[in-house]
Amino acid sequence: MGVKYRINKILGRSTIDFVDISYLLESVKSIARRGSKVVAICLENTNSSFLGVKNATFNLFPDSTLVLPAYYSNIKLTEKQFIELSELIVSEGFEQVVISTLPLSMNKLLDLLSDKIYVKVIFHGALSELSNEVNEKQFFNMIQLAQKGKIKKIGFVKSGLENWSSHLFEIQTNQLQLRPIKPNVNQKIKTKKINIGIFGNSTFNKNIYNQIAGALAVENVMIHTSLNTKFSEIGFNDKIIIHPFMDHETFVQLISQMDINLHLSFSEGMGGQVFTESLAQGVPCLTSYNNEYLRHDLELLKLLTVEQYENPWQITKAIEKVLAFDRETLRTKLFDYSFLIEKESEMLLNAFLK
Repeated sequence: MGVKYRINKILGRSTIDFVDISYLLESVKSIARRGSKVVAICLENTNSSFLGVKNATFNLFPDSTLVLPAYYSNIKLTEKQFIELSELIVSEGFEQVVISTLPLSMNKLLDLLSDKIYVKVIFHGALSELSNEVNEKQFFNMIQLAQKGKIKKIGFVKSGLENWSSHLFEIQTNQLQLRPIKPNVNQKIKTKKINIGIFGNSTFNKNIYNQIAGALAVENVMIHTSLNTKFSEIGFNDKIIIHPFMDHETFVQLISQMDINLHLSFSEGMGGQVFTESLAQGVPCLTSYNNEYLRHDLELLKLLTVEQYENPWQITKAIEKVLAFDRETLRTKLFDYSFLIEKESEMLLNAFLK
């Protein structure tokens, strides 16, 4: 392990949590036994960190996803375990490995596989994330690896990045679209209140404060969120319910019970999973001009897109406009649109794997 490891050991500091990877090896074999020629690899989430990427990977590869143990972006495997895992993937006869997001800690596995098997990568983010120096370095490392042929193709969830990267760097790219998840038939929350879901983490780009501020101005409202803000302490506690961290299925059930959800973030791959999953449940969700998800239906595009998404009063008016729309008509339109996107997502995924 080197000098640093031995020093930490002497000082009694934690070095690396040992992980028994027998379950990972069995997962690889199980995926191969099911006849899959593709294995997709992502990281285990730490709270909300990498949760969206993990959910997106299972969305695209529900029966062939391998989740590596990790703490935030650091994979908890030793070098020997990386080698053992890569050798098994090769020996099981997979034709392609899809690395679903590429933090620095994933470089080791990519190096071990790239000369032995067809490796592709999915970039789930947007260029705005490159303001972080580590993200910037790793993004351009990914581009260079694609230029060298170690990465055979990059799939981008953010619309436009596939054309931009292909044009500028002369690499193979595709756009990817998540499948709208099947609707959960849930009863609405039994209350006379207008229930509004506003979910996302506390990072700046999620724009949560503006959304809560805009929703508070709606008459007879009850806001459901996961972020504890000062709004609860200055007279609005009876209008805000704070929900704890929950698993994905429970979360989808919750947003399906809302009258409307909001996901007006500054930057998203394809509008955000809260947005797309809400629409798939037949529940309207406001979005911002950061994606092309609604491009096939101009009426929905106009109704659900808030141009001034950092203007809480405009958010209020946008919510009221949606609530005034005939609910059953809108519900049907959202189901129909999600079905259209489902077909498109299959086509895009097939093109990526081709």
